[in-house]
Amino acid sequence: MLRLTLAFVDIMLHRRGPDSLPSSQFLFWLLLAAMLASSFAALVVDGVTPLGIAVVLSAAGFELWFVWAVLRLYERERRFRQTMSAVLGTDAIIGVLTLPLIAFADPPPAGSQEISFAGFAFLALVVWSIDITAFVLSRALDRPYLLTLVIVLAYFLLMYIFQASLLQLRTA
Repeated sequence: MLRLTLAFVDIMLHRRGPDSLPSSQFLFWLLLAAMLASSFAALVVDGVTPLGIAVVLSAAGFELWFVWAVLRLYERERRFRQTMSAVLGTDAIIGVLTLPLIAFADPPPAGSQEISFAGFAFLALVVWSIDITAFVLSRALDRPYLLTLVIVLAYFLLMYIFQASLLQLRTA
């Protein structure tokens, strides 16, 4: 298990690509469960709501679809399990790293323009997550990093808008 975790750390640091992971259906499902567990742990820390559960599940489904669609677009579907395993494994690690930030962060005062250390660290993890996904896709697609970064940024912005509009339902 330690070797697998170190493989994901190497992927996060751009030392290895998704091709270094086995194309295993068991590993894929295990990592999907780990990513969902870290997402649900964040919900537990922040407060579980049915809408929060729907957001987590829909985000996971869209991420699976997104990676498959991009691989399909470039005719690299055979790399789906390895690519998705790399994305899920790194997402799970990032999810675990965000837990203390969610647990100990104080919400900013209303109308405040200041960002707390926890908020800055959370933002840095989001940027790093985008970078990791772009790197993994660039290696899986054999395309330039800049191209996959643009694709991942577009996806991230669409998902952000989708999740924000869903979460607006909670306040309405």
